Amino acid sequence: MNGSKPTSPRAARAKAGIRPDIDSKTYFFSRWEANYARMLNSTGVKWIHQPKRFKLKSQNYTPDFYLPESDKYIEIKNFLSEYSIKRDREFRELYPELELELILKVDYLKLEEEYAHLIPNWEFNNSKWVDR
Repeated sequence: MNGSKPTSPRAARAKAGIRPDIDSKTYFFSRWEANYARMLNSTGVKWIHQPKRFKLKSQNYTPDFYLPESDKYIEIKNFLSEYSIKRDREFRELYPELELELILKVDYLKLEEEYAHLIPNWEFNNSKWVDR
């Protein structure tokens, strides 16, 4: 399991844990990550959670997902702090050959609107999901 630094007060309170309906070994750091994995599963997109740690100038960075069929990294962000913006900028500067897509709050909410009613176990803000 890779660690990460929360980049917003909400990220620090995120519902982290394993979701057995997705994978019995993958530890998700937030319900947004878990729901994104559910959406990928339901659409048949292959994914790897926190696939690789990249060395940046002043820190390491591990994107949330890698989509091997499209050779793309995904980072899900509720809030872009200065720390997140700096990390994103450094990643793009040091690894220009790699594609990194940010899924921001507005993007996530659109995905939720489109998929939540179709996917079992979708976690909402006040879900009673409990780590087992």
